[in-house]
Amino acid sequence: MGRFLALTILVAAIGFIMIQLFKFFVSINSSRSQVRRDVEELKLKMMEMVKGLVPMNKQELELLSVNQSDVNISRGINSVKTGAFTSIYNEPLLAYAYKNYSAGNKSVLLVSTNSDDFIYMSEGSRTKVFLNNSELGVIDSDGNMYDPVSKQQMARIEADHVLSSHPVKIGEKEIGEIVNLRLKDSPNPRAYQFLEPMNKREEDLFKALTFLSLVEESI
Repeated sequence: MGRFLALTILVAAIGFIMIQLFKFFVSINSSRSQVRRDVEELKLKMMEMVKGLVPMNKQELELLSVNQSDVNISRGINSVKTGAFTSIYNEPLLAYAYKNYSAGNKSVLLVSTNSDDFIYMSEGSRTKVFLNNSELGVIDSDGNMYDPVSKQQMARIEADHVLSSHPVKIGEKEIGEIVNLRLKDSPNPRAYQFLEPMNKREEDLFKALTFLSLVEESI
C-alpha cells in the first residue's frame, strides 16, 4: 500500500512538472510568434515611407542627420511610434517603427534603409539584432555587441548619456561617433561626427549600433 501511494505521488509530481514545462514552452513559442507577427505588421505600417527613401550609400550615410519627418504615435495597450530620419538636405534616409509592450519590459524595433531591414528584439537588458532576418548579434545595456554564436565581443558603442557624442568601436578600432540626441546644440546636426573607412562587415555592425541609438534617444 505504501509503495503504491509513493508511486502515485511520484507519477502525479512528474505529471505536474511536465504540464508546467509544456505551458512554459507554449508561452515562449507564442511570444516569439507574436513578435514575428508584429514585425510583419510594422513593415506594413512603414511600407509607404520605405518606398520614398533615398538609397543610402557611403556618401548619404555621412549626410544622415538627427532630424525626423512623418512622425506618428499610435497609443494603446502597446504604443507604436513611426517616423523617418532625414539627411541634412531633408531627404528621408531611414524609416523606423518601434513597438513597446506594456508588460514584460519588451519592445521590437524595425529600422529600414531602401535596401536593408534591421530588426531589434529587446527583453530586459538584452537586444537581439537581425539584419535581413539573419541574426547579427546581441547588444547589452552597456552598449557591447556580441557574436550570437561565439559570444565574443564584436563592437561597442559608448552609451554614457553625459557625453556629447557616442564613440563606436569595431574590435579595437574606433570607427566613428554618433551625436547624443539629448545634448544636440544645432538645429540640423549630422548624426555622425566622423567616419573612418569601413568594409561591409564593419558598416553593418556600425549601423546596427548607431541606428538603435538614434531611435532610442528620440523616444
